Amino acid sequence: MKKKIAVFTNGWNDEYLDFVLEGIKNAASQYHIDVFVFLDYTSYDKSNENLVGELNILNLPDLTEFDGVLLLGNTLYVSGEIDILREKILEVGIPAVCLEALIDDIDCIRTENINGMKELTEHLITEHGVKDIFWVGGPSDNAESNDRYNAVVEVMEKHGLTMDPEKQVDGSWSFSIIQELMPGILEKMDKLPDAFVCANDVMAMGVCLSLDHAGYKVPDDVLVTGFDNLLSGSYFSPTIASVDRGWNERSRQAVDHLVSLMNDGHHQADIIYNSTFDPGESCGCPISPEDLINQKEAGRRTYSLPLERTVFDWHLLDIDEYTSQVESIEGLHDNLNALWTKNHTYTGDDFAICLDQTFMDSIEDDDKLRIEGYSEKMDVVFCMVNGKCMPRGSVYTKDLVPYYNAKADETNLYLFIPLHIRQYCEGYLVIKNHHKIIKDFYLNSFVSHISSGLDRARQNIKLENMYRRLEEISVKDELTGLLNRLGYEKLAIPYLEELREKKKKAIILVADINRMKLINDKYGHLHGDMAIKITAHALQKSIPKEWKAVRYGGDEYVIIGEAALCENINRLKKNVIEDIAKQVSDYELPFKLSVSIGYVNVASDSNLSIEECFRMADDAMYHMKEVAHKEEAAE
Repeated sequence: MKKKIAVFTNGWNDEYLDFVLEGIKNAASQYHIDVFVFLDYTSYDKSNENLVGELNILNLPDLTEFDGVLLLGNTLYVSGEIDILREKILEVGIPAVCLEALIDDIDCIRTENINGMKELTEHLITEHGVKDIFWVGGPSDNAESNDRYNAVVEVMEKHGLTMDPEKQVDGSWSFSIIQELMPGILEKMDKLPDAFVCANDVMAMGVCLSLDHAGYKVPDDVLVTGFDNLLSGSYFSPTIASVDRGWNERSRQAVDHLVSLMNDGHHQADIIYNSTFDPGESCGCPISPEDLINQKEAGRRTYSLPLERTVFDWHLLDIDEYTSQVESIEGLHDNLNALWTKNHTYTGDDFAICLDQTFMDSIEDDDKLRIEGYSEKMDVVFCMVNGKCMPRGSVYTKDLVPYYNAKADETNLYLFIPLHIRQYCEGYLVIKNHHKIIKDFYLNSFVSHISSGLDRARQNIKLENMYRRLEEISVKDELTGLLNRLGYEKLAIPYLEELREKKKKAIILVADINRMKLINDKYGHLHGDMAIKITAHALQKSIPKEWKAVRYGGDEYVIIGEAALCENINRLKKNVIEDIAKQVSDYELPFKLSVSIGYVNVASDSNLSIEECFRMADDAMYHMKEVAHKEEAAE
């Protein structure tokens, strides 16, 4: 059986994941291991309800089904993911490695934060004469950010410089937060510092753009540096001076060490590699040959990226359209088939939407969706395998992937992303061997539209079901379940007209309970209601299911049907009478119950009106009633 490892990460670090997941998959392929990546989109600017919905993905995998766990620890810091996962890992006792974050009782492979940041700070001071630094950090309680800050302070102090406590801000690793904060920071400054030293490249690019908007040029007026050495930093102008962490190499080393632990290898609590400084234009250095190549690529992307995004947005609109115009789960399945048969560029050839059972149940009743965990079984409302749409089916949640092949020769990487509306779980999306969709936040937009579309579809189906039930109630007789007078007009008569239009012979049958007034007067209306229900049950049981049975009045019934569906109408009448007698006996009723039945055949070429046909059947019934009354009187 092929081994499996579970990887946990946050999806916002898209460029980091592009490198790391590729490295993990390549390393795993050497050991014939499948990789299952559980990804959330928690962030500081999301509501608590949304965070609950995202974090539920941590409850999806049963870790006892896996051989090892790999945590991308530097991404799992927003909502306590590390603590949640550590507890799960230690409870199961599964081999685990954390990449880039030190966790108690779990082996760690990481690039230290200090060496590269010291090199960067030394470079700024000795090569560019920097004396005054403004620090742009991550969250104040984040160990990595604090390590980087302390490295800057240590080098400054070595050169007789001090960090002004007023010249630092918590940017929470976020481009958007820095964009919000920088105008106010610049407005309060009497003069610019020599350099803005940022704890990551994302914030560094945010600082550069804010400075440019305020009329300052980097590096002419002020220097800016980052950390992480993102590819987007070399696309940026000026290219971002940064600290490299060797992501590809670290991911390979993490998989190697995890496999060693899976094979009863030795624990090594903390394996540390040095980070290194990589100069760039933003610190006043010339552009490197590698960055020059990347800049040319960025120029081409300047043209292609907006077009790509526009085409992607069209696809998102298609998702909205195809999920909103549905009236049933089957209709949703059909629409999704049509949608992704037309275009599955962004998901690849293998992916599935798995819906939680509470999502399915909520369509039929008013139960709320699940908040924590997943049902034992998932409804696979859509699945594509090798580019082919599969029938709607189900999958046991512990198996995770519909049509999973544990004997496949190649190593596969599966992405699992939560589908939810606020804190309420809808299910999950699984994508095979297509982690590139994470890039440029495409995956987050894609999943958000699927989640919203599923919620719209659920509401539409609930409304359609409610309308259908109301419509059924409006045409049904409450006591007997047969059609009522409105049902007679809306369903029975149109059925008869349809038979006549198709030149099919029809039957109109009229039934009436004998001595109904006597039953009510002598035994009460409860027994009278019982007589009405018994007769209705006998009629419904005896006639073909396609026929329309109507409670036309108090104790009078009308039945309309296609004659070809009944071989012997007299046998049918006898069945009704016998069934009524049996029910009376079974219930030990104190009264005699009989029914008179008359009918008329309506020829396919008949010119009689419906009213005339009905009158003829009614006359036949009353003739039988007179006979029945005479027979009773003779008794």
